[in-house]
Amino acid sequence: MRSFGKSRKIWYWLASLALIFILHFSGLTRPLENYLFLAIKPFAATLQRLGERSRGRPESATDVSTLLEQLDRAKADLAAAIVDQAKLQLLEEENNKLRKQLDFVNANNYQVLSANIVSRQNLFESAEDAQDIVLDKGAAEGLRPGLGVIDESGVIIGKIVEVKDHSARACLTTSTNCQLPAAIINNTKTIGLAEGELGLTIKMNYIPQLEEINQGDIIITSGLGGDIPRGLVIGRVAQVNKQSNEIWQDVTIEPLSSWHSLTIVSVILP
Repeated sequence: MRSFGKSRKIWYWLASLALIFILHFSGLTRPLENYLFLAIKPFAATLQRLGERSRGRPESATDVSTLLEQLDRAKADLAAAIVDQAKLQLLEEENNKLRKQLDFVNANNYQVLSANIVSRQNLFESAEDAQDIVLDKGAAEGLRPGLGVIDESGVIIGKIVEVKDHSARACLTTSTNCQLPAAIINNTKTIGLAEGELGLTIKMNYIPQLEEINQGDIIITSGLGGDIPRGLVIGRVAQVNKQSNEIWQDVTIEPLSSWHSLTIVSVILP
């Protein structure tokens, strides 16, 4: 009996399928099929998208273009941030130099004019050439030839040799043609003339043989003649050149300022 019941169910299913096929091919079930298709279409589309994502479908051309644009914007933002950081660092460096110059000027009661170095002439040419710097201040701001130029620490680095309306040229103390009246801080208060040598060091010439000079002695401006005040540090004695058969002796002076790192200087006004 049980097997007979199962057989009847199978025959019912087969008969039902046969009836569905007959109705489908005859077109009688077409309205119902269209209704069911529209009802399940959204769910089918969703399942299709999920399947494509799970298979790692590559990004569309629109997605790639958007990512490239975002990358370009990020690069531009990074470049702008780096430029701003560089500006802030330069500003901080210049402020520190100006602060040092102001402290030195106030301590010595000098009247000065700050100027930017806008170019350097012949710094990497032959040693016989003059080593000059060009400043962005000139005659209109009160500059004239012969005025002393100092760095942020108050070390004299040269003097004005030529001026125009809004620019000036200064020779460095290591330049062969740059001369400064100088004095040695020692027991005899030795005086002489400091002059650049080969663009690297400074020589102090015309020192009497009887003067006692030691390595490490400080050389300053003597204040004799011209507009450069006494007491500005030029450098220190690196070597004493003395020969018994000569009337004069001279010394080699080590500069205390690095010319290549200078960006802002001050000119001491009379």
